[in-house]
Amino acid sequence: MEQTGKFSNGRAALGLLALVILAAAQLGAQLLASLPLMVGAPVWLGNVLAGVLYAALGVAGLLLLCGKGLRVTPEECRLAPVRLRPVWAAGALLCQPGHWQAGSAEDAAAVAAGAVFFFGAGTGIVEEAVFRGVLMTAVERRWNKTAAVLGPSLAFALLHVLGRELSFAGILQLLAAGTAVGVLFSLVAYESGTVWCGAAMHAVWNMVMIGGVLHIGPEPDGYALLNYVLDSASPLVTGGDFGVEASLPSIAVYLGFSALALVRLKRSKAFAHTA
Repeated sequence: MEQTGKFSNGRAALGLLALVILAAAQLGAQLLASLPLMVGAPVWLGNVLAGVLYAALGVAGLLLLCGKGLRVTPEECRLAPVRLRPVWAAGALLCQPGHWQAGSAEDAAAVAAGAVFFFGAGTGIVEEAVFRGVLMTAVERRWNKTAAVLGPSLAFALLHVLGRELSFAGILQLLAAGTAVGVLFSLVAYESGTVWCGAAMHAVWNMVMIGGVLHIGPEPDGYALLNYVLDSASPLVTGGDFGVEASLPSIAVYLGFSALALVRLKRSKAFAHTA
């Protein structure tokens, strides 16, 4: 969707409230989901509730910010309609030289529920709505599309650095990978006209790689249901302190899909104006 109407600095800055909404939605969802656990509900149910509430609270807050704060429609923020495209629905996992090893997660149901509903659907939907929905719209309407792709993508990478004990090299590697995947999700949002294609990609990746279903690294993780143990211990292959998501092969995949998105954008001329 073509954006019209320039934002003032103050109006664009209101987009930063999306980060507050993200944090508040996550905290609120976890607190509310913990209540059933106090009366004996199973952990998997708490994980399901946390994911559903995170997505619901986050999207509701962002829709309110769009309408009352930024004064734009959900369509202008790419939060609507909910639409997926087959080309972005498929994802591929890197199979680097290594071997498979079964994990020993004590509560497989809880791990799977957390992976699918909280780390997958909840986190994927809310983060894409924040960075590729509200923030990208605010930056584009204040400056241009190029800034809208790069600025929120760097902010997305910085968010994942916070609170982690990383070496300097690990921080640089994570910033490069986080910005690269942010650019990918941004281009997918422009190509598809919605945040939901990127949210689906983000969710599937998180479900498998972060939620505990699959761990890829030089050492097995007892929490994961399944491990793929890399034969190489090089940080460039393993992703260093952060994990395989920040590895050079992963960055190459991000850039490859970004190139595909750019080709599709050029064909549709959806990125030609105010770039």
